[in-house]
Amino acid sequence: MSPGSSSYNAGPGILALNWAAAATAVVVMTLRVIAKVRIRHYALNDTVMLCALGLALTASVMITLAIGHGYGQHYQYLSRANQVLALKYYTGFQCLSIVATGLGRAAFALYLLNILRQQRGVWFLLWVIFALQIIINIVSVITILVQCKNISSIWDTTVVTSCWDPNVDRIYAYVQCSINTATDLFLAVFPTYTFWSLSLQKRIKISLVALMSLGLVAMVASIMRVVYVDSIAERGDQTAATVKLSRWALAECYLVIVTASIPCIRSLILASVRNIHSDNRSRARKSLPKISAPIPDRAVYSAWAVTAPRAGPIVGDQCVM
Repeated sequence: MSPGSSSYNAGPGILALNWAAAATAVVVMTLRVIAKVRIRHYALNDTVMLCALGLALTASVMITLAIGHGYGQHYQYLSRANQVLALKYYTGFQCLSIVATGLGRAAFALYLLNILRQQRGVWFLLWVIFALQIIINIVSVITILVQCKNISSIWDTTVVTSCWDPNVDRIYAYVQCSINTATDLFLAVFPTYTFWSLSLQKRIKISLVALMSLGLVAMVASIMRVVYVDSIAERGDQTAATVKLSRWALAECYLVIVTASIPCIRSLILASVRNIHSDNRSRARKSLPKISAPIPDRAVYSAWAVTAPRAGPIVGDQCVM
Protein backbone atom coordinates (compact mmCIF):
# COMPACT_ATOMS: atom_id res chain seq x y z
CA MET A 1 0.00 0.00 0.00
CA SER A 2 1.15 3.55 -0.70
CA PRO A 3 2.90 5.37 2.18
CA GLY A 4 0.66 8.38 1.49
CA SER A 5 -2.68 6.55 1.54
CA SER A 6 -5.21 6.31 4.37
CA SER A 7 -4.71 2.53 4.44
CA TYR A 8 -0.98 2.84 5.13
CA ASN A 9 -0.09 1.09 8.39
CA ALA A 10 3.50 0.29 9.37
CA GLY A 11 2.43 -0.77 12.86
CA PRO A 12 2.32 -4.57 12.38
CA GLY A 13 5.84 -4.61 10.92
CA ILE A 14 7.19 -2.60 13.85
CA LEU A 15 5.45 -4.92 16.32
CA ALA A 16 7.00 -8.00 14.69
CA LEU A 17 10.50 -6.49 14.85
CA ASN A 18 9.90 -5.18 18.35
CA TRP A 19 8.90 -8.41 20.06
CA ALA A 20 11.22 -10.67 18.05
CA ALA A 21 14.15 -8.50 19.11
CA ALA A 22 12.87 -8.33 22.69
CA ALA A 23 12.52 -12.12 22.93
CA THR A 24 16.03 -12.62 21.56
CA ALA A 25 17.46 -10.15 24.08
CA VAL A 26 15.65 -11.83 26.99
CA VAL A 27 16.99 -15.27 26.01
CA VAL A 28 20.57 -14.01 25.56
CA MET A 29 20.43 -12.02 28.80
CA THR A 30 19.11 -15.04 30.71
CA LEU A 31 21.98 -17.15 29.39
CA ARG A 32 24.43 -14.38 30.31
CA VAL A 33 23.26 -14.29 33.92
CA ILE A 34 23.33 -18.10 34.19
CA ALA A 35 26.85 -18.20 32.74
CA LYS A 36 28.15 -15.47 35.04
CA VAL A 37 26.58 -17.00 38.15
CA ARG A 38 27.94 -20.48 37.34
CA ILE A 39 31.50 -19.23 37.02
CA ARG A 40 31.00 -16.83 39.95
CA HIS A 41 31.74 -13.69 37.99
CA TYR A 42 28.40 -11.87 38.25
CA ALA A 43 29.36 -8.19 38.50
CA LEU A 44 28.13 -4.61 38.30
CA ASN A 45 28.18 -4.66 34.48
CA ASP A 46 25.59 -7.46 34.53
CA THR A 47 23.27 -5.47 36.80
CA VAL A 48 23.60 -2.40 34.56
CA MET A 49 22.82 -4.53 31.50
CA LEU A 50 19.75 -5.97 33.26
CA CYS A 51 18.59 -2.39 33.89
CA ALA A 52 19.14 -1.63 30.20
CA LEU A 53 17.03 -4.65 29.25
CA GLY A 54 14.29 -3.61 31.68
CA LEU A 55 14.13 -0.15 30.13
CA ALA A 56 14.20 -1.63 26.62
CA LEU A 57 11.26 -3.91 27.42
CA THR A 58 9.34 -0.96 28.87
CA ALA A 59 10.09 0.95 25.66
CA SER A 60 8.71 -2.03 23.72
CA VAL A 61 5.50 -1.81 25.73
CA MET A 62 5.30 1.91 25.00
CA ILE A 63 5.68 1.51 21.23
CA THR A 64 3.12 -1.31 21.33
CA LEU A 65 0.63 1.00 23.05
CA ALA A 66 1.44 3.76 20.56
CA ILE A 67 0.77 1.39 17.65
CA GLY A 68 -2.50 0.37 19.30
CA HIS A 69 -3.58 4.01 19.06
CA GLY A 70 -2.47 4.47 15.46
CA TYR A 71 1.27 5.03 15.45
CA GLY A 72 2.58 3.90 12.06
CA GLN A 73 -0.42 5.44 10.29
CA HIS A 74 -0.80 8.96 8.97
CA TYR A 75 -1.63 11.48 11.67
CA GLN A 76 -4.50 13.13 9.80
CA TYR A 77 -6.43 9.86 9.54
CA LEU A 78 -6.44 9.20 13.30
CA SER A 79 -9.16 10.25 15.72
CA ARG A 80 -8.36 13.18 18.00
CA ALA A 81 -7.94 10.91 21.05
CA ASN A 82 -5.68 8.51 19.15
CA GLN A 83 -3.54 11.36 17.82
CA VAL A 84 -2.77 12.45 21.38
CA LEU A 85 -2.23 8.96 22.82
CA ALA A 86 -0.14 7.71 19.89
CA LEU A 87 2.29 10.62 20.23
CA LYS A 88 2.27 10.41 24.04
CA TYR A 89 3.29 6.75 24.07
CA TYR A 90 5.75 7.37 21.23
CA THR A 91 7.43 10.06 23.33
CA GLY A 92 7.75 7.57 26.18
CA PHE A 93 9.25 5.05 23.76
CA GLN A 94 11.77 7.61 22.53
CA CYS A 95 12.99 8.48 26.02
CA LEU A 96 13.18 4.90 27.31
CA SER A 97 14.90 3.47 24.23
CA ILE A 98 17.53 6.23 24.27
CA VAL A 99 18.42 5.61 27.93
CA ALA A 100 18.33 1.81 27.48
CA THR A 101 20.76 1.99 24.56
CA GLY A 102 23.11 4.27 26.48
CA LEU A 103 23.04 1.98 29.53
CA GLY A 104 23.79 -1.02 27.30
CA ARG A 105 26.94 0.64 25.98
CA ALA A 106 27.90 1.77 29.48
CA ALA A 107 27.52 -1.82 30.72
CA PHE A 108 29.83 -3.09 27.99
CA ALA A 109 32.39 -0.42 28.92
CA LEU A 110 32.25 -1.68 32.53
CA TYR A 111 32.72 -5.23 31.28
CA LEU A 112 35.83 -4.23 29.32
CA LEU A 113 37.14 -2.37 32.37
CA ASN A 114 37.35 -5.71 34.20
CA ILE A 115 39.30 -7.27 31.34
CA LEU A 116 41.60 -4.36 30.53
CA ARG A 117 42.06 -2.97 34.03
CA GLN A 118 45.87 -3.24 33.94
CA GLN A 119 46.15 -0.83 31.00
CA ARG A 120 45.89 2.56 32.70
CA GLY A 121 45.34 4.62 29.56
CA VAL A 122 42.59 2.33 28.31
CA TRP A 123 41.09 2.14 31.81
CA PHE A 124 40.73 5.95 31.88
CA LEU A 125 39.30 6.08 28.35
CA LEU A 126 36.68 3.44 29.15
CA TRP A 127 35.54 5.43 32.18
CA VAL A 128 35.22 8.48 29.93
CA ILE A 129 33.08 6.44 27.52
CA PHE A 130 30.95 5.19 30.41
CA ALA A 131 30.32 8.73 31.68
CA LEU A 132 29.78 10.10 28.17
CA GLN A 133 27.14 7.49 27.36
CA ILE A 134 25.21 8.28 30.52
CA ILE A 135 25.43 12.06 30.05
CA ILE A 136 24.70 12.45 26.32
CA ASN A 137 21.72 10.10 26.38
CA ILE A 138 20.16 11.62 29.49
CA VAL A 139 20.63 15.10 27.99
CA SER A 140 18.91 13.80 24.84
CA VAL A 141 15.88 12.79 26.90
CA ILE A 142 15.89 16.19 28.62
CA THR A 143 15.91 18.01 25.28
CA ILE A 144 12.85 16.00 24.22
CA LEU A 145 10.89 16.73 27.39
CA VAL A 146 11.75 20.42 27.90
CA GLN A 147 11.54 21.60 24.28
CA CYS A 148 8.16 23.20 25.07
CA LYS A 149 7.08 25.17 28.14
CA ASN A 150 4.00 22.98 28.43
CA ILE A 151 5.12 19.35 28.10
CA SER A 152 1.63 18.30 26.95
CA SER A 153 2.13 20.17 23.69
CA ILE A 154 4.68 17.52 22.64
CA TRP A 155 1.84 15.07 22.02
CA ASP A 156 -1.19 17.39 21.91
CA THR A 157 -0.98 19.88 19.05
CA THR A 158 -4.00 21.83 20.34
CA VAL A 159 -2.03 23.04 23.37
CA VAL A 160 -0.72 26.54 22.66
CA THR A 161 2.72 27.22 24.13
CA SER A 162 6.20 28.34 23.14
CA CYS A 163 8.67 25.69 21.92
CA TRP A 164 12.24 25.52 20.69
CA ASP A 165 13.00 25.48 17.02
CA PRO A 166 12.64 21.78 15.99
CA ASN A 167 16.11 22.02 14.47
CA VAL A 168 17.60 22.20 17.99
CA ASP A 169 16.42 18.64 18.68
CA ARG A 170 17.51 17.53 15.24
CA ILE A 171 21.03 18.93 15.60
CA TYR A 172 21.49 17.44 19.06
CA ALA A 173 20.19 14.10 17.77
CA TYR A 174 22.90 14.20 15.09
CA VAL A 175 25.53 14.83 17.76
CA GLN A 176 24.18 12.07 20.01
CA CYS A 177 23.95 9.48 17.22
CA SER A 178 27.42 10.36 15.95
CA ILE A 179 28.95 9.90 19.41
CA ASN A 180 27.08 6.61 19.82
CA THR A 181 28.37 5.41 16.45
CA ALA A 182 31.95 6.34 17.35
CA THR A 183 31.53 4.57 20.71
CA ASP A 184 30.32 1.39 19.02
CA LEU A 185 33.31 1.49 16.68
CA PHE A 186 35.80 1.93 19.52
CA LEU A 187 34.22 -0.71 21.78
CA ALA A 188 34.30 -3.20 18.90
CA VAL A 189 37.68 -2.48 17.32
CA PHE A 190 39.98 -1.68 20.24
CA PRO A 191 39.39 -4.90 22.24
CA THR A 192 39.94 -6.99 19.11
CA TYR A 193 43.28 -5.27 18.53
CA THR A 194 44.23 -5.82 22.18
CA PHE A 195 43.29 -9.50 22.25
CA TRP A 196 45.06 -10.16 18.95
CA SER A 197 48.34 -9.00 20.54
CA LEU A 198 48.10 -11.58 23.35
CA SER A 199 50.07 -14.83 23.50
CA LEU A 200 47.10 -17.04 22.63
CA GLN A 201 46.47 -19.81 20.16
CA LYS A 202 45.33 -18.43 16.81
CA ARG A 203 42.01 -20.28 17.06
CA ILE A 204 41.29 -18.61 20.39
CA LYS A 205 42.34 -15.20 19.08
CA ILE A 206 39.94 -15.50 16.15
CA SER A 207 37.16 -16.54 18.52
CA LEU A 208 37.79 -13.55 20.78
CA VAL A 209 38.00 -11.09 17.90
CA ALA A 210 34.74 -12.39 16.43
CA LEU A 211 32.94 -12.07 19.76
CA MET A 212 34.23 -8.61 20.58
CA SER A 213 33.61 -7.18 17.11
CA LEU A 214 29.87 -7.96 17.20
CA GLY A 215 29.35 -4.35 18.29
CA LEU A 216 29.94 -3.36 14.66
CA VAL A 217 26.45 -4.71 13.93
CA ALA A 218 24.97 -2.30 16.49
CA MET A 219 27.04 0.46 14.90
CA VAL A 220 25.21 -0.10 11.59
CA ALA A 221 21.88 0.51 13.34
CA SER A 222 23.29 3.65 14.94
CA ILE A 223 24.40 4.93 11.52
CA MET A 224 20.91 4.28 10.13
CA ARG A 225 19.45 6.35 12.96
CA VAL A 226 21.62 9.23 11.75
CA VAL A 227 20.20 8.76 8.24
CA TYR A 228 16.60 9.08 9.44
CA VAL A 229 17.04 11.52 12.33
CA ASP A 230 15.64 14.40 10.23
CA SER A 231 12.17 12.91 10.70
CA ILE A 232 11.96 14.14 14.31
CA ALA A 233 11.59 17.69 13.01
CA GLU A 234 8.45 16.66 11.07
CA ARG A 235 5.72 17.98 13.38
CA GLY A 236 2.77 17.56 11.04
CA ASP A 237 2.82 13.76 10.60
CA GLN A 238 5.09 12.30 13.27
CA THR A 239 3.12 9.07 13.58
CA ALA A 240 4.15 8.08 10.04
CA ALA A 241 7.25 10.19 9.38
CA THR A 242 9.25 8.67 12.26
CA VAL A 243 8.50 5.01 11.45
CA LYS A 244 11.91 4.24 9.93
CA LEU A 245 13.68 6.04 12.76
CA SER A 246 11.73 3.97 15.30
CA ARG A 247 12.61 0.71 13.55
CA TRP A 248 16.31 1.50 13.71
CA ALA A 249 16.05 2.78 17.27
CA LEU A 250 14.54 -0.57 18.29
CA ALA A 251 17.16 -2.49 16.35
CA GLU A 252 19.99 -0.45 17.86
CA CYS A 253 18.68 -0.82 21.40
CA TYR A 254 18.38 -4.61 21.33
CA LEU A 255 21.49 -5.14 19.20
CA VAL A 256 23.58 -3.30 21.80
CA ILE A 257 22.20 -5.54 24.56
CA VAL A 258 22.56 -8.78 22.59
CA THR A 259 25.98 -8.17 21.02
CA ALA A 260 27.42 -7.00 24.34
CA SER A 261 26.09 -10.11 26.11
CA ILE A 262 27.07 -12.83 23.64
CA PRO A 263 30.75 -12.87 24.73
CA CYS A 264 29.58 -13.70 28.24
CA ILE A 265 27.70 -16.87 27.27
CA ARG A 266 30.69 -18.51 25.59
CA SER A 267 31.64 -20.36 28.78
CA LEU A 268 28.10 -21.75 29.09
CA ILE A 269 28.11 -22.97 25.48
CA LEU A 270 31.51 -24.61 25.93
CA ALA A 271 30.33 -26.24 29.15
CA SER A 272 27.26 -27.68 27.40
CA VAL A 273 29.32 -28.99 24.49
CA ARG A 274 31.85 -30.57 26.83
CA ASN A 275 29.12 -32.16 28.93
CA ILE A 276 27.54 -33.70 25.83
CA HIS A 277 30.96 -34.88 24.67
CA SER A 278 31.70 -36.36 28.10
CA ASP A 279 28.34 -38.17 28.18
CA ASN A 280 28.99 -39.68 24.76
CA ARG A 281 32.45 -40.81 25.82
CA SER A 282 31.05 -42.33 29.01
CA ARG A 283 28.51 -44.39 27.08
CA ALA A 284 31.20 -45.54 24.66
CA ARG A 285 33.43 -46.67 27.53
CA LYS A 286 30.84 -48.69 29.44
CA SER A 287 32.02 -51.92 27.85
CA LEU A 288 35.73 -50.99 28.03
CA PRO A 289 38.16 -51.23 30.96
CA LYS A 290 38.69 -47.97 32.80
CA ILE A 291 42.10 -46.60 31.87
CA SER A 292 42.00 -43.07 33.25
CA ALA A 293 40.24 -40.93 35.82
CA PRO A 294 37.16 -39.01 34.65
CA ILE A 295 37.45 -35.34 33.79
CA PRO A 296 36.75 -33.28 36.94
CA ASP A 297 33.49 -31.33 36.88
CA ARG A 298 35.26 -28.04 37.48
CA ALA A 299 37.27 -28.51 34.30
CA VAL A 300 34.11 -27.80 32.37
CA TYR A 301 34.26 -24.20 33.51
CA SER A 302 38.03 -23.77 33.59
CA ALA A 303 39.49 -20.66 32.01
CA TRP A 304 41.73 -20.71 29.00
CA ALA A 305 45.41 -21.15 29.71
CA VAL A 306 46.85 -17.78 28.89
CA THR A 307 50.34 -16.43 28.98
CA ALA A 308 49.80 -12.72 28.54
CA PRO A 309 52.24 -9.83 28.57
CA ARG A 310 52.65 -8.30 32.00
CA ALA A 311 50.88 -5.09 30.98
CA GLY A 312 48.26 -6.88 28.90
CA PRO A 313 44.59 -7.44 29.79
CA ILE A 314 43.59 -10.02 32.35
CA VAL A 315 41.75 -12.67 30.38
CA GLY A 316 41.79 -15.90 32.31
CA ASP A 317 39.10 -15.02 34.86
CA GLN A 318 36.58 -13.40 32.57
CA CYS A 319 33.28 -14.75 31.29
CA VAL A 320 34.41 -14.71 27.67
CA MET A 321 36.55 -17.63 28.61
